[in-house]
Amino acid sequence: MRRIASIISLIFVLSFYHVIAQDNAIVLKIGKENVSLSEFKNTYIKNNDLSKSTEKDLLEYIDLYINFRLRYAEALELRLDTIEKLQKELEGYRTQAAKGYLTDKEVDDKLLDEAMQRMQWDLRVSHIMKKLSLEAKPEDTLKAYKEIMQLRKRILDGEPFNAVAEKESDDPSARDFKTSEGVVRQRGNKGDLGYFSVFNMIYSFESGAYNLKVGEISMPIRTEFGYHILYLQDKKPALGRCAISQILISYPANASKEDSIETKNKAQEAYKAVKEGMDFTKAVEMYCTDKGIVSRKGELPLFAVNDYIGDFIQHMYNLKLNEVSEPFETIYGFHIVKLTKRIPIEINAETRAIVRNRIMKDTRSNKSKEAFANKLKKEYGFKEYKEKNKFPALEAFYKIDSSIFEGKWEAKSVAQWEKPLFKIADKIYTQKDFAQYLEQNQYEINIELSEIITYFYKDFVQQTVIDYEDSQLETKHPEFANLMKEYKEGVLLYELNEQKVWRKAEQDTIGLKEFYATIQNNYLYDVRLNANVYTAKDQSSCNKFLKLLKKGTLPQQAMQKLNKKQELITLENVLLERAENKKFDEIFSWDNWKEDINKAKNGENVKPQADELKQFLDKYPLNASLQIVLPVEFLAPSPKPLEEVKGMIVSQYQNYLEEEWIKDLRTNNKIWVDKEAILSLIKNK
Repeated sequence: MRRIASIISLIFVLSFYHVIAQDNAIVLKIGKENVSLSEFKNTYIKNNDLSKSTEKDLLEYIDLYINFRLRYAEALELRLDTIEKLQKELEGYRTQAAKGYLTDKEVDDKLLDEAMQRMQWDLRVSHIMKKLSLEAKPEDTLKAYKEIMQLRKRILDGEPFNAVAEKESDDPSARDFKTSEGVVRQRGNKGDLGYFSVFNMIYSFESGAYNLKVGEISMPIRTEFGYHILYLQDKKPALGRCAISQILISYPANASKEDSIETKNKAQEAYKAVKEGMDFTKAVEMYCTDKGIVSRKGELPLFAVNDYIGDFIQHMYNLKLNEVSEPFETIYGFHIVKLTKRIPIEINAETRAIVRNRIMKDTRSNKSKEAFANKLKKEYGFKEYKEKNKFPALEAFYKIDSSIFEGKWEAKSVAQWEKPLFKIADKIYTQKDFAQYLEQNQYEINIELSEIITYFYKDFVQQTVIDYEDSQLETKHPEFANLMKEYKEGVLLYELNEQKVWRKAEQDTIGLKEFYATIQNNYLYDVRLNANVYTAKDQSSCNKFLKLLKKGTLPQQAMQKLNKKQELITLENVLLERAENKKFDEIFSWDNWKEDINKAKNGENVKPQADELKQFLDKYPLNASLQIVLPVEFLAPSPKPLEEVKGMIVSQYQNYLEEEWIKDLRTNNKIWVDKEAILSLIKNK
């Protein structure tokens, strides 16, 4: 039994190695290149179904494949891969292709699902902010945190959120903006940010808001602007986008209590008029006090929830199409609104694609980038060169000159610094590397130097780790390497075809003419008529002209006689094929000239005889167009000028150039094909 098992095992191993050997067997030798069966197969199945392929399909593909490899070999021989323009094009393709490999897909999917869920809801939020840099010192961070927590306690103890926001928030929009004379230019929002949805706020702020319940005050939320506490005023199913018409009855400047009552009464009067049948546009003209709104006939184009203040938007949610709202008040006065259009939020595959693209451009993508970088750190054994929890190699940058605050610092000022900062895999990055990154990415900034360095170092580490992974993609992911190989082949072959075929066919005028001379008999005119068309000013003139012609007067003499006092007859010479000009065919009977046309078809240019013309004129029908056509000559078929058929000829010339090019390549390169081995791909399936 043990012996049988050993024999079966040996057969399996031998079969396995036979398959490998077969796949690695050379089946094509094209110039200096050897192609294995597996390589040929992998190329074939990218665009063809092997299970449905016939012997004829494979044999035809062998020829195409040989032509492809020969051309690509020439592209490399001509060093097209060193052309800067093509290198940049390939870099662009690689950058796009690499994006899918340089993020944490699990985090990406969670972010997408999260955004899709959030976009179905609109929030109305108020906030209070204490300004603080992301890279602030621990003592400054603690101070700001304590301050914001104290504000939160005051609100929980009963102080109105808006009152605390107006007085204490570092967000200047919370307070009225006044001129130096004390005139209010813009009313403060007292912390009320109105309604918003996903992507309208920075991600950390958005997440803090969507995690609240209506009426809840958040714990401090950290953003790049500082610490915030949030108050969720309202949460509604997403409005989408709306268009409206409105009547605004504004408060007068420095309105008194009596002014406010009068404004409200006028709004009620306008609303009553609309309800009793007045056209809304007419009501806008009569009652609206805002000239800009009146000039637009009250129309407000499509807007989203974050485009206007919360007190205005909140009245849009319950309106139905073409419904008119009751008067409602905002800081601007009283509004009456008619909903004219609404585009709801749609949750579908197209929306998911749009949202996924927005995530890539949004700050939340940093979450995926950070998670991905952390994974890579573990994978590549990331190590920082610290000494007993101190980092002297980095801390040295805390003493660089102040030009960094203006975004003008130069790495050469620390050119001698070369201490190691960290290691990724077997590659060490030094102070010099960070100095160059700092110089290239700096910008004018007004925070402490240590905070600047900490911020940029964090970015430098993250970007360096991801860049290292980027450099390993071809090694780690064979499918990516194959994709880039295809991109390279495609870009180089396109350029080679441009040089050898397309551009040459357009620019080689002598070659094109010589080529056309060999095929010009394929592009002949049909029999053409050279004719004189005489047009009379009126029917009387036409009759007189025809009468003179029938008497034997030559056309030129007849024209001169009739045109002595004024121009009654005009002449146009035409050269036309039958059916080329519909209007001409209506006034000239081609069938009356069959004998001459047949002679012309046989290669003879034919001029109508005098007796033919006389018979023709005797039967000439007068027509509404007042035109008489006299044939001068029927021309035998002849080649069309190159310019007339150039588009088609250039295309054929391109095909010719490509065929000749392939012939030369095949003549100058040895080609060997093991057809039986290749055909085994379908014979053994």
